[in-house]
Amino acid sequence: MTVTVRPVSSEAELDAWVRFPRTRIYPPASPWVPPLDRDVTRLLDRGANPFFQHGEATPLLAYGASGEVMGRILAHVYHPHNQRHDERTSFFGFFECQDDQEVATALVRAAAACGAGWDCDTLRGPYNLTAMQEMGVLVDGFQHAPAVDQTYTPPYYPRLLAGAGLRQTFPHTTYRLDDVRTVDVGGLLGERHRILTVERRLRVRTARMRDFDRELETLRVLLNESFAELSFFVPLTTEELAFQVGAYRAFLDPSLLLVAEMDGVPRGFVLAVPDFNPLLKRLKGYLDARRVASVVPDIGGWLWRRDACLVIQGVERRLQGQGIMRVLHAHLLRNLRWRRYRALSVTWIGEDNPRSAASVEAFGAKPCHRLTLFENAISALT
Repeated sequence: MTVTVRPVSSEAELDAWVRFPRTRIYPPASPWVPPLDRDVTRLLDRGANPFFQHGEATPLLAYGASGEVMGRILAHVYHPHNQRHDERTSFFGFFECQDDQEVATALVRAAAACGAGWDCDTLRGPYNLTAMQEMGVLVDGFQHAPAVDQTYTPPYYPRLLAGAGLRQTFPHTTYRLDDVRTVDVGGLLGERHRILTVERRLRVRTARMRDFDRELETLRVLLNESFAELSFFVPLTTEELAFQVGAYRAFLDPSLLLVAEMDGVPRGFVLAVPDFNPLLKRLKGYLDARRVASVVPDIGGWLWRRDACLVIQGVERRLQGQGIMRVLHAHLLRNLRWRRYRALSVTWIGEDNPRSAASVEAFGAKPCHRLTLFENAISALT
């Protein structure tokens, strides 16, 4: 079979690129949740996505001999990453492919060629688009549906990517607590947490939604400081965080966005959101009047049985390990029960971050999905 990979060059090709996984990869019974077409298109919009102030991206489609689309990939480079980590790395993301090694190899080679054109020497991915968004492919946990902001991919993707010359790197794991009511919230806190709250005047408050932009900036500053030493992290700009959170804003529950303060100064935070993936699954990628009307009967049930997802959390580095995150988790779990949430998922935690893993395991969360990135030198791929 002859496979041709070409950059997207028209609106029709972009539409095919966006819709490809829904039409060719994931059957209706798959746990995969189709993102809204408009959200994927928005990510590639150079005028809307602040990523393009510091990065470049090329969507690519793989065609079979008869002209049918057989796979897609996004080749991209984020210059702040290379400046911060002293690398010359390009990335690939949004990898979706039929179970065909020739197609997968052609897609990876095309992405590597784009990287070489950007004067990079390494290809790594999948990133959709950065380490602060969805990333990786599943290697275990295929039976579990993803929560919002979690990745789901077919079981054969690791084999195809390895067959294309890439090797696994940066394993990471998602977590899930099936029933928040089973947690002894009081038992999570001990004497050192009492000292924090009494002697060091630690207080936890919910988000001030009337001053949302300022709250978001508080979160950004804490996030950048607390994540500074983690692998692949690049500090977020105000515009980048606003763009990412913008997709969630209509779904935010202020009782799940918590800030820990000492003497009125923010020192840590957790951000959880309602898991709206069950509704997205019903929308099937479209947001129009007919689709919305079709899910209206489900909204009441979703509100009654809804789950939440802990998207991100952080504590100032100099205060990490002192119990602030445990206090935040206790408040989060109390609020989840008060607001009648059922379960809590946690987006990925890297295996190089045992402290964060221990913090969620402490309240009973168990590993759910295991994922990995892939990388290799561009010279070995082209």
